[in-house]
Amino acid sequence: MRMGVVTAAVGAAAVLWVGLSAQQEVLPRPGPGSGVTRVAGSIEVTNAPEVHAAQRGAWQVGINNVPTVRVAEIGGPAFLQQGQRYELTWADGQVEAVTVTAAGRDGWIEVDSERRRWINLSSVRAIQRAR
Repeated sequence: MRMGVVTAAVGAAAVLWVGLSAQQEVLPRPGPGSGVTRVAGSIEVTNAPEVHAAQRGAWQVGINNVPTVRVAEIGGPAFLQQGQRYELTWADGQVEAVTVTAAGRDGWIEVDSERRRWINLSSVRAIQRAR
């Protein structure tokens, strides 16, 4: 029985020793078992393309393949006659009596009412011949 207890104690001690020796000790200086390894030397990178990142010469900016844009000219209403008097109703509801003195392009007409001026008919809601 004494031999069984001694064998059990030696077996437990052996298991404890194997467990403790399996743990790695961290040393305060670089080297095996410290977790820190010193690397010395240099690294050479080859086959790298040559890169020139600085600007050289004058910059030229251009826009290519732009479609041609043409805005059609729109004349004033065909029924307007020079020298005739008309009543214009503006978008805010005000009515103004004017005499057409000249017709321009894109809806512009020269009128004479209180003063001679050019107006654009695109902001007029209604036009009727004055009586």
